Amino acid sequence: MIDINLKFRAVGQGAFYTGIFRHQNGNQFSFVYDCGSYSSRRYIDHEISNFVSESDGKKIDVLFISHFHADHVNKIGELLRSAGGAEFAILPYLTPEELLLAYIDVRKSGSDPDTLSFIQNPTGFLLERNVNEIIYIHPSDENGSNENNNPNINDPDPERLLSENFNFKISNKLQPNTKMDEGNPKVSHYYDLGIFSIVDFWEFKFFNKRRDVATLNNFISDTRSHLGIHDFNFNEIADFITTNPATFDSNFNTIYSKNFGYGQLINDTSLVVYHGSLVNFDHYVSWIHEWWPYRIIGENGTLLTGDIKFDQDCLDQITNKWINVKYFENISIFQVPHHGANHYIESPIVNHYKNVDFWVINYGLGNTHKHPRQEIVDIIELHKVKGEILGNTQVNAFSYGYFYTGKL
Repeated sequence: MIDINLKFRAVGQGAFYTGIFRHQNGNQFSFVYDCGSYSSRRYIDHEISNFVSESDGKKIDVLFISHFHADHVNKIGELLRSAGGAEFAILPYLTPEELLLAYIDVRKSGSDPDTLSFIQNPTGFLLERNVNEIIYIHPSDENGSNENNNPNINDPDPERLLSENFNFKISNKLQPNTKMDEGNPKVSHYYDLGIFSIVDFWEFKFFNKRRDVATLNNFISDTRSHLGIHDFNFNEIADFITTNPATFDSNFNTIYSKNFGYGQLINDTSLVVYHGSLVNFDHYVSWIHEWWPYRIIGENGTLLTGDIKFDQDCLDQITNKWINVKYFENISIFQVPHHGANHYIESPIVNHYKNVDFWVINYGLGNTHKHPRQEIVDIIELHKVKGEILGNTQVNAFSYGYFYTGKL
């Protein structure tokens, strides 16, 4: 048997999602999507300890990082220390200008030095914490590249999947970005095309939204002009925030609103991850044991959205890249983006995902942002084809899973 346990962990205003695959021969595979929180650290510290225990203290196989806001990454360092590192870290590539914007966002909120260090040099931060290989994902703008988006996958052999010598071997069939070369054999760059999988039975598919470069450049220009900062770098920004906090807050907020409106560019760099089975298991069951025994025999895909603004433009981009309808029809668990904040999901998106059984909203009880917003809850309730809305808070974890036993 192959047993798969998946969990939105109880960390409050943040995100910490984990998966642990166990084979009957004793082999194991684990992955994490984000690890951070603005709620009391005792909640996420407890969940990190639980995850390390549940994964038998073994090194994480794949660490996914959605984007660079503190409530998604401020415990990455602690997680890697506790777990002994990770084989792979997969995260969106940010330009130097985008990293500076992320740094400003985090520095304004008074974040910890560990998070600021990660944003200033994500590659160095991860390698120093025992990550063996780093993969950066870039958005693809190539109209003719979809032929590379669904590589051939070998049909699985049921006997091999349950054999004593089975191992959770990684298969990387992403499209390389040959324009990027850091000269470091541990760092590679790929587009959000193709798939990343565990042998031929479970896949991870990525989406990274195209960014509006002109708006970002206007923002940088406005910031230089209004704040009188000529060398737009980490040190000068840090010095200005420290010595002119009131001026920075008022001017920066005006500049930010002018350029980005309701959106947040760093949120829109979020790496969206679909994961699910590559095969039609003859026998698989999912359950939610925090609430009640609930079984699903059907779709087994999960969509993890980080804080992306999932509007019509985003839906158009993702459907253009994910040309196989299974990436929409197979989704049973949908993570509502940005903790249920206003403007971050629209009714056509809710209606597009017709087979969702659970709409999961990660948020902290008593958070100052008033997440989730009632307007978002109403949009989901009015436009979903089916499914339940579930809150994942510091007191409500959400667990589910699947198991494979071979042919009936």
